[in-house]
Amino acid sequence: MLDEFVSEELQKDYEVAEIPQDKIERVIQALLRLRKKYDDEIHKEELKVYEELAESLFELRVEKVIEGVEAKGFDKEALSIISKIKQFYVGYLTGRYYTSKGRVLCKVNKKVIIDDVQLSPGDVVILPLSKVLALITSDYITPIEVG
Repeated sequence: MLDEFVSEELQKDYEVAEIPQDKIERVIQALLRLRKKYDDEIHKEELKVYEELAESLFELRVEKVIEGVEAKGFDKEALSIISKIKQFYVGYLTGRYYTSKGRVLCKVNKKVIIDDVQLSPGDVVILPLSKVLALITSDYITPIEVG
């Protein structure tokens, strides 16, 4: 099950393994049945092993995306969010955006309400770093680049 996915990921050095949604869904359903059916210590330990495998798979896939490998497979969207966060982080630390005291000047891409203020596409707003991170991952805002 998950061990096969981890093994496949380890074999692919410079690409993210293509793990289809239907295969992941079968694993999820099998583990869901296991959780529902058993509540003893042996099965709890078995589930811990699966959780460790899932964590290893996540870490392997995230590491590759952070290194610039294109995300693909069942978790492509989740991995692309990590890529966006990396891109923003690097840009923030290297002065790519207009900033002041931990706040970033951003352009609004979609209608959004922030702190009880409705913003429309094209509006410009300065936001704290934590809100910028949350909103760029959903494409609500884009940090404004210098130059």
